[in-house]
Amino acid sequence: LAWRLAAIFALGGLQGAVGWLMVKSGLVDDPRVSSLRLAAHLGIAVVIYGAILWTALDLAAPREAWAPRALSRFARALVALILAMILSGALVAGIHAGYAYNTFPTMDGHWIPPEVFLIEPWWKNFVYNMATVQLDHRLIAYAIAVCVAAMWWKVRRAGPSPGARLWANALVAAAALQICAGIATLLGRVPVPLAALHQAGALVVFTCALGLAHAMAPVSDYTRKEMPPPRM
Repeated sequence: LAWRLAAIFALGGLQGAVGWLMVKSGLVDDPRVSSLRLAAHLGIAVVIYGAILWTALDLAAPREAWAPRALSRFARALVALILAMILSGALVAGIHAGYAYNTFPTMDGHWIPPEVFLIEPWWKNFVYNMATVQLDHRLIAYAIAVCVAAMWWKVRRAGPSPGARLWANALVAAAALQICAGIATLLGRVPVPLAALHQAGALVVFTCALGLAHAMAPVSDYTRKEMPPPRM
């Protein structure tokens, strides 16, 4: 575990440096931190949490080599998609995009608001345009909903281990609650309790997806030789 724990420790140091750069960006003229640095700070925190959780699962629940390779890759891609969703949520929070377009399923009557490419150059819209940032957040949410449902169906049909089934069921429930919390937060114009619940729910969804990916990951030589047998 030495190299793995050393890497997690190094990520902790990087997190501190990024945190200072984030705070520094709000100490100039406008007392508001950079949304990109906010997203980077949050993203590193989630990666650190994921690395600690994966290591803990290696110690507590050794993997079983049962999952088809394609399904295992799908599970890992879903983890990456959920991380992208969390980062897009940080961009939404960074520019207060949740206070705009407080309707669902359309955005003030439009499926795609006409303002999505209002800023020049075009790439800045994905960071600084409320319409574009919120649209991206919604589109990723739709993609996650479809992928989570597909993953649950595939896991149920593949005849996996009980642990994988448990994580798949938990992921479906967490994703459904998270989507409901997100819609309620939007329609309520971002009340603090709902916004906090939505942020916490994102980490719960990430946890379930990572647990499912771990349960279906190939068994490594390290896991096979060094991990103790599971307790009965």
